[in-house]
Amino acid sequence: MRAIQIFEPGNAEVLKYQEVSTPEPGPGSVRIRLRAAGINHRDIWVRQGAFGGFGNPKTPGSDGAGEIDALGRDVVGFSLGQRVVINPGLSCGRCRFCLAGEQPSCNAFQIFDGTYAEYAVVPVQNVVPMPSGLTFAEAASIGVPYITAEDFYMRSQVLPGQTVLLWGANGGLGLAALQLAHRRGLRVIAVVRPSFKHADRLRQYGADEILTWDGEEDMVGEVMTLTQQRGADVTVDSLGQASFEQSLSATRRGGTIVTVGATTGGLVSFELGRLFRRRQNILGAFLGSSAILPRILPLFARGELTPVIDHTYPLEQADQAHEHLQSGGVFGKIILEI
Repeated sequence: MRAIQIFEPGNAEVLKYQEVSTPEPGPGSVRIRLRAAGINHRDIWVRQGAFGGFGNPKTPGSDGAGEIDALGRDVVGFSLGQRVVINPGLSCGRCRFCLAGEQPSCNAFQIFDGTYAEYAVVPVQNVVPMPSGLTFAEAASIGVPYITAEDFYMRSQVLPGQTVLLWGANGGLGLAALQLAHRRGLRVIAVVRPSFKHADRLRQYGADEILTWDGEEDMVGEVMTLTQQRGADVTVDSLGQASFEQSLSATRRGGTIVTVGATTGGLVSFELGRLFRRRQNILGAFLGSSAILPRILPLFARGELTPVIDHTYPLEQADQAHEHLQSGGVFGKIILEI
């Protein structure tokens, strides 16, 4: 089969399109003939070596959709040719956290890698039937961003009528967080870069206010004006270093700052007293329960949520797809068609 492999960390040029052995499913797993793979910022971090060394070549990619091509021993409930979506969170399935549906708290929890390929072998518990009415590209755009956003909204216990400040609202995670917030009856203040040319399109997905930010200016005053000097109830920060201090100041007393990425760097510094005197919460978001994807997929099939795809590339152009994502001007997801 053909796949993208990484032999050493680096820029997009280290993504190599080449022939590799087709994997065989073991007991309790299935092989999927992938038709589309979604690209996430996490894939860039994998490429850069943020999740460990390269003793063996790595095939990136956590989100994917396709057809079951082979069944391992003891697999029931699925059939050859069935259209499926990969549920990307891997866990032991036996510990008290897994049994309680809190898989991300499992000591063995990790996110699947391997969808930049023609075939992938996946544990059967990580396979979800693909609803009719979705294309493979649309199905592959949903997993990581929507699971993550649904998880942090549930855990932050946000209520209808409350205000969410959303940094980087135009990306895959941003549009997932925006749509899920709108569905909950939340007011959303969306923040995008001045170079983003489609800011007004965010309103059709639920943005109530749109602010532009050049990466340096102080946004706190504008947020306070829009919230009658109260601050946001929940701030979703996927940028990290460049925005986190402002996130603390723009969030109300007793509010929650969700840290869900670090696209501008992960080292932040702040005075702890600012946090405890204002009784604020910091919530780390890293995917979510395995129950989320099967629950939200039907919402896309019914048109209650909308997959937003910025651009598609063939698998062999994964390097160009990564460069496009890193350009910062995307609206929605970038997809590899396989």
